[in-house]
Amino acid sequence: MKENLGGRVTLNNSKRAIKLEAVVLTVLMLGSVFFMPVGSVGVKENQKMVNPVDIWEVYNENKNIVQEAYKLDRKYVFDESQPVTLDGDNKDAGTKSDAGDKISRSTPIYPGEPIDDTPGRGRTGKISSSTDEDWYMFSACEGQKVQISVTPIDDIDVDLYLENRDGDVVASSTNSGSATESLSYTLDSTGYWFMQIKPVSGKGEYSFSIDVTGENDAGTGGDAGDSFSSATQITPGSYYGYLDKDDEEDWYKFNVNQGQGIHFILEVKNYALYSDFDISLYDPSGNFVYTENYYYDDELLYPATESGTWAVKISIFPGYNNAPQPDEWKYYYYGSGAYHLQFSIDSSAPEPPAPIPEPQITPVAKTFIINNDPDTNKDEYIYLAAIPASNYIKDGMRYLAPIVYQGDTTETNYFGTDADRGTVDTTTQYLIDDWNDYLAMFGKTAAEHTLPSDPIKAAAEIAVDNWETSKLAVIAVDGSSFTDTEETILEKTTTLKRKVEVKTLPGDNEKLPGPVGYPMFLGEEWGAIALAAYGVTKSYGDDACTYIENIFPDYMSYSSDWWPTPWDGAGDAIDVYYPITQKGLWTVGTQLKAGQFDSYKITKIAGDRYNIDVSSADCVITATVRTDEPSDLLVFLVDPDGNLKAPDIPRWNGPVLPIHEWYGFENPPVNPWRRWDPEDHTEFTAQVLHPQPGKWTVIVVPRYETGASTIPYTVTAKIKTVNPRRADAIISAANAAIIASQEHAPLLYVTEDSVPSETQNALSKLGVTEVIFIERGNIGENVKSSLPSIKDDLTTMQDIIDYIKAYPNTENYITITSIKTGDGYFAPAAMLAAYHCSPLLRIGEAPGLPAAVADRIETWRLWDGDYYHGSKSTGHLPKAMEPVPGEWTAQSLASAIIYMLSGGESGSIPPVGMDADRYWKCELYDDIHDWIAGYGLDGDGQEAYCFVAPRDDIYIPAHSVMIGNNSYAGHIPGITPAYTSAIVVRDILYPALIFVNPGRDITTSQLMNFPDGGTWTTNDGKTYSVYSSREIKKSFGSHGRVYDGHCLWRAHLKRMNDGASIMYYSGHGTGGSGISAQYEQTEHCKYPEQVWWDCWRGYSYDNWKMPRHNGRVWYNPKPPNLYDIIHFDHVDELFGNLHSNAIFYMSCTTADGDGPMVYLDHGALMFYGNAGSGLCPEADLQDDEFFKDILVNGETIGQAYSKQVWLHYRDYTTQDPTAMYGPSTLYGGLSITITTMQCIYGDPNLIIYSPEWTAPVPADS
Repeated sequence: MKENLGGRVTLNNSKRAIKLEAVVLTVLMLGSVFFMPVGSVGVKENQKMVNPVDIWEVYNENKNIVQEAYKLDRKYVFDESQPVTLDGDNKDAGTKSDAGDKISRSTPIYPGEPIDDTPGRGRTGKISSSTDEDWYMFSACEGQKVQISVTPIDDIDVDLYLENRDGDVVASSTNSGSATESLSYTLDSTGYWFMQIKPVSGKGEYSFSIDVTGENDAGTGGDAGDSFSSATQITPGSYYGYLDKDDEEDWYKFNVNQGQGIHFILEVKNYALYSDFDISLYDPSGNFVYTENYYYDDELLYPATESGTWAVKISIFPGYNNAPQPDEWKYYYYGSGAYHLQFSIDSSAPEPPAPIPEPQITPVAKTFIINNDPDTNKDEYIYLAAIPASNYIKDGMRYLAPIVYQGDTTETNYFGTDADRGTVDTTTQYLIDDWNDYLAMFGKTAAEHTLPSDPIKAAAEIAVDNWETSKLAVIAVDGSSFTDTEETILEKTTTLKRKVEVKTLPGDNEKLPGPVGYPMFLGEEWGAIALAAYGVTKSYGDDACTYIENIFPDYMSYSSDWWPTPWDGAGDAIDVYYPITQKGLWTVGTQLKAGQFDSYKITKIAGDRYNIDVSSADCVITATVRTDEPSDLLVFLVDPDGNLKAPDIPRWNGPVLPIHEWYGFENPPVNPWRRWDPEDHTEFTAQVLHPQPGKWTVIVVPRYETGASTIPYTVTAKIKTVNPRRADAIISAANAAIIASQEHAPLLYVTEDSVPSETQNALSKLGVTEVIFIERGNIGENVKSSLPSIKDDLTTMQDIIDYIKAYPNTENYITITSIKTGDGYFAPAAMLAAYHCSPLLRIGEAPGLPAAVADRIETWRLWDGDYYHGSKSTGHLPKAMEPVPGEWTAQSLASAIIYMLSGGESGSIPPVGMDADRYWKCELYDDIHDWIAGYGLDGDGQEAYCFVAPRDDIYIPAHSVMIGNNSYAGHIPGITPAYTSAIVVRDILYPALIFVNPGRDITTSQLMNFPDGGTWTTNDGKTYSVYSSREIKKSFGSHGRVYDGHCLWRAHLKRMNDGASIMYYSGHGTGGSGISAQYEQTEHCKYPEQVWWDCWRGYSYDNWKMPRHNGRVWYNPKPPNLYDIIHFDHVDELFGNLHSNAIFYMSCTTADGDGPMVYLDHGALMFYGNAGSGLCPEADLQDDEFFKDILVNGETIGQAYSKQVWLHYRDYTTQDPTAMYGPSTLYGGLSITITTMQCIYGDPNLIIYSPEWTAPVPADS
C-alpha cells in the first residue's frame, strides 16, 4: 500500500529495530616487530599493567571504527604488518613474526591445541638481539598446573618467567648458559597468563613446550561431566572451567521450577582469546531445547517449562571431534582455554523466539504427467485442467500433488560448452525423485497419470478420474488453437557501403576529461561509434577509460569501458561500441587523467536507418538482417524515445576455462572474453517483446571498422500482434483453474460455440447441475445456452479478480505473467496463484507498459556494463545527490548552453542522466502499482508480487523495484514452461520435499569476504557495528540447526551434494561468472608450498592469518590473498540434486547472470542475490538482519528483505526522499558507482525450513 512520500515512512507492519550485539576483538598488530629498551641483562623488569585490560591495546575491538567501504570484485591490500618470514620458518610460535616485546603485546599460544606450526601452535622461537624479549600469553583455569620448558637450540642463554595478568612474576627459571629453563606452577586465577623468554646473552633459536594439566571445572578439582547423564551439579553462582582438544564439552546440571527464569552468562572474550564456546540448554528428559551461539560471549535466558533437573552444555566451536572430519583435505580445528559461567535463577525469563511457522499442506500420492508440446499451448491447457485435482482446498486444508512435464530436452547449458550439462527433463527428474522419495518415507507410491494430448479430452478424463460426483464445475474456453497474427512491415534488399571516419586525439586533450567531454553532432548517417584509449597506464580501479553520452535531446550516458581499468593490467581500452540511437549532440570522454593514456581514437561507422510504425503495445517486434556471405552486419531496434531496446548484449562471452584457472593474469591481459566481438554471420536478429506505440528505428550497421567495402543485405521487420481472443482465453482458463482450485471442482473446456462430447459426458457422469463460467471478453457468448445452469458468469478482469479475492483463504498476493513469447508460462503461474488464492494478471495489459520500462532499464544496464572474467558486469544507472528534474527544462537547457559557451565560467550543467536511477525505476514501480490499484488490489499492509516468466521477457528490474516498505516481490524464471513448473511445484511442495534432504538440519556458508568490525550508517542516520561472520554463525545455528560453514571448494561441494537447507555465499561475484573459494594450494601466494585448510570462514592466508583470527577478511581478484575461482559451468558439472537447498548470495552481478539458473537446474528451492554491485560492510549488515528475520523470527523471505530496503537503498515503493538521498544510498557520492538490484528467484512467501517442522503425512491418491 502506497503511503506518504515525505519524511520517514512507517509501514503498519514495518516494526524496525536493528540491534547488533557484537563484541569482538580484532588483531591490529599481530605479527609486527617491536623494539623497546629494557633494564640490564639478567635483571627482571616488572611490567605491571595499570589495569588488566591493557592487553586490548593490541587485540583491539573495531566496534566503533569507521572503515572504508569495499567494492566487491575489487582488489584491496590492507595496511597491516606482514609476517617477517615468507618461507617455512614459522618462528615465533608459528607466527612467522617476532613475538610481542612486552606483556601487553604478548603473542597468543594454545597449549590445549594441536602443534602444527600455525600461529600460536608452533613451539620454536628466535632471539635476534640482546633486547629481543619474547612474550607469550595463554589461557587456563584456576587450579590447573602449567609446566613450561625452554631449550636453546643455538648457543644462547635465556631466562624464563611466568606472570599473571597483573604483571606479577609467580615463577621463574634463570639457569646460566644454554641449559634448559623449566618451571611448574599451579595457577591461582582463571584467564590469561604470560610467559616471558628474556635474553641473557647471545642470539639464536630455541624450542619450548607448554602443558596445562588437570581440571578444576566449577571448583570441583576435576573435569565437569561430558554428557547429560554425567553432568556436574551446580547451583546459582559464578563458575570457571576449561576446554581443549581433549575435553571439548562441559556439562552442568541444576534444579529449577516451572515458570522460573534460567539465566546463564558465558564469558569467553576475556578468558580465551581467538576461541569460541557455545552454550546449549537441555530439559529434564535430555532433549535439546535452546542454544546461544554468538562468537565469544553468550547470554542464555529461558523460561523453565517444567520442574526438574535441567542441564547446559558448554562446547567449543568449531572444535575438533564435532567439526567436519575430511580425509581428502585439511580442516582447521581450533578452540581452547578458560571460560567464566555465571548462573542465576530469575523469577521469569523472556520467551525464546517462537518456532518457525510451518506451511500446512497435505500432499496427495499422485503425479500428473504432461507430454511436452513445444509447438502449441495444448500442454499448458492440459496443465490448467490438472490444477484443481492437484492443488486444491477441501475442508479448509490445502492438498497438493505435482504436475510435471516429460519430454522437454531443452538443454540447460548456459555457457556454450560441449559437455552435457543436462536438460529441462533433468531438472524435472530431480523434483520427481524428491517427490517419490518423500512418499516412500511413508510407504507410499505415487499414482501416475499421464494425460492425453488434447486439452478437452484431458480435462474430461481428469474430472471423471478425480471426482466421483460434483454438483459444480468450472468452465473455460479451450484457446489452445488461437494464434497471433504476424505482419511484415519492412522488407528491403540493398547494399551498405562501409564508411568510416576516424579521429585520434592526443592523451593531453583538455576536453576529453572535462565535465562535458569532447562534444560532436552526429546525424542519421552514422549508425554506430567505437571508442579506444591506447597506452593506458592505470591498471586498477574502475575509471571509465572511454565513454559515450548523449547531451541532447537526452543527456544520458550509454556505454563505457570501466572494469577493470582497462584490463587486468595496463593496456588498451577498446571495448566501447554503441549504436547512434538518434541524431543529436553527443559527447565522448574519459575519467582518466592526463598522462594516464597516450591517445584516444573515435571511430564513426555509417549505417542505414529505417522507420517503422507500431500502433499497439500488445505486439512483438522482430528485426532481422540477412546476408548471402558471412558479414559483421548488426541490426538494432530503437524505441520512439531514442532508447536502445534490442539486442541485449550477451551476458556471457566465454570461453569456459579449466576449473580453478583465472581469466586475467593467468592469460593474456588483452584477451578475447573482455569485449564483445561477434563472429561474422549470415543472420542477426533483434527482438522486442514489449514495445511502446510510436515510430521505431531499425539500424543496420557493421560491427567493425574494417571488412568488406560493400555488403549486400536484406532487412526485415515483423510485428506479431497478440490475438485478443488468445489473451482472453488464456487469462480466463488460468483464472478458472485458480477458482476451481478453491472450489475443489473440476475444470472443463468448451469451444467458442459448442460443448464437446467429452465435456458433456463428464458433466453428465459427475451430475453437474451448475457451473462457474470464466469467459473474459465474452469469448464463450455463443456456448452459454448449451451449459448447465450458470451460477456465475465472469466476463471482465475485474469480475475475475473480485471473485478470487472473495475467498476467505485469499492472500494479499498478485501473480503476474506474460504471453509474449508464445510459450505457456501462464500454466505454472496459475499453479502458483492457486496455491496463494491469487488472481493471475498479464503484464502486457498494464496501461503504463511496465514491461517496456523494465526492458529499457535492463538493456541500458547491459550495454553500459563491462565484461569481467567473461561475464557482463552490469552498469549503474546515473544518480543525483539531490533532487533534480528528470529531463531537460527550458531553464536547465539554457544554463547548460551558457556553461558550454563560457567554458564553464558561467551557467551550470545537471548531473549526467539527471537521476535516471530514480525516475526510471519510480516510473516502473508506479506503472505496476497503479495498474493493480486500479483493480482494487492495493490492500492493507504489504502486497506480495510474483512474476512468472523468462528473465528476458519480464526483466528483473520489474520485481526488484516492487520490494520495499509497501510491498515485496519475487520472480520465478524459466527457459521453458516445463522448467518453470518444476520450480513452482518445488516451492509449493517444499514443506514435504525438504524432508528428503539428508542435510536439512544443516546450514552452510562460503564466507570469503566479510567485515568483522567497522560500522555502517543506514538511511535512518543510525550507525551499526558489523560482524557478519559472527551474526551468520548465530542465525544459521538457531532453532536447533547445525551450522557447517566451509571455504575450500571441495569441502563446499561435498556439503552441497550431501545436503543442507540453506547456503549463503559472501564474496566476489567475479562479474557474475562463478563462486570463489580458499585455495588448497597455489603458486600465486607468498607460501606456494603450503597446503591450506578448510574451515567455517575464510581467512587472510597471504598474511599468515588463520580462520580463528578476527578482523575484516578480503580475498582479492589478484594477489595478494587471491581467491580460487570456480566458474558456474564447473559448478553445474559437479552439483547433483540440491534437494530444495535455499541459496543466498552476497556478491555483485551474480543474480543478473546464469549462476542462479545453475542452482535452480539442480533442484534448489530459490535464489537470492544482487544483480548489480555491492559494498562491504553495507550489504553484509543488510544480510545479517535479513537472516535474523528469516531464520530466527520465521518471516517470509520477501517480507524479511523488504524491511532492509528503505534502510540501505532507494525504496521505490514509498519514494521517500529520506531513502532516495540517504547516507547509505549515496555513500561515497557519485564517484562510488554502486547500484544494488536485489533479486529473489522463487516464491517471495517462502518460509525457510526449521528442524522444529514435522513431515506432513501424505494422503492416498
